[in-house]
Amino acid sequence: MQTRFATIASGSSGNCVYAGLGGEHFLIDAGISGKRISLGISRFQIPQLSGILVTHEHGDHIRGLGIAARRFRVPVYATPPTWRYLLHSNTIGPMPEELVRYVEPEQAFTVGHVTVTPFDIPHDAAQPVGYTLQAGGEKIAVATDLGQATETIKHHLRGARIIYIESNHDIEMVKNGRYHFALKQRVLGNRGHLSNAAAGVLLSEICGGLAAHKRPHVLLAHLSEENNRPMLAYDTVLRVLDGYDVKVAKLTVAERHEPGEMIVLGG
Repeated sequence: MQTRFATIASGSSGNCVYAGLGGEHFLIDAGISGKRISLGISRFQIPQLSGILVTHEHGDHIRGLGIAARRFRVPVYATPPTWRYLLHSNTIGPMPEELVRYVEPEQAFTVGHVTVTPFDIPHDAAQPVGYTLQAGGEKIAVATDLGQATETIKHHLRGARIIYIESNHDIEMVKNGRYHFALKQRVLGNRGHLSNAAAGVLLSEICGGLAAHKRPHVLLAHLSEENNRPMLAYDTVLRVLDGYDVKVAKLTVAERHEPGEMIVLGG
């Protein structure tokens, strides 16, 4: 059974990715319009969705969540503090009770044959999480909006064949850019976003010494439109990997406004 992964949108203006494995089909986040989500589902010929996994409540991750959940009648998974915000802030509209699912960090749950594990990430949100999805010996890891690369994050990314990891900004672009001081401090802080260089170091730590058949496909995600460039992110991370003599199966930058190419593992 194939494992499939594709970006529908990625970046500071909106995030939504697709993961299909073990016969189940998930969206991780829904931070773009319902129309764009529907177009992405049609483009990739995604069958009935099994669930939407929400990382946190910021607008670029939940903008189209309510529309998508109601349109496709699909369960939505999020931590209790995230749900409290979503249900009481009037940001996603009415949510049918039968679609609400609560998750806790480090408490794995199953959907069909897929094991989903939420894990803590350091970000300035109510209770943000990343996710791993595992089935049939394959593992997908999604981790964005990271103020720093914690040991928890490293633990959960290890062994993944597909890694979707934040490479948000170039530090010098932030320091010399137009953001006001407080926003610069937020982006660069321990509960902000991961830089290109830090993403490279994180990948080097978890991918070093892997045999060729175990090397992951890596997608650099959640790039800042103001403080990054796709080629800058790619070149910086690749330079760090080369410096540590670490190889990955493939390194790509997730598309911001258009669906990316489908990664397919297995038969």
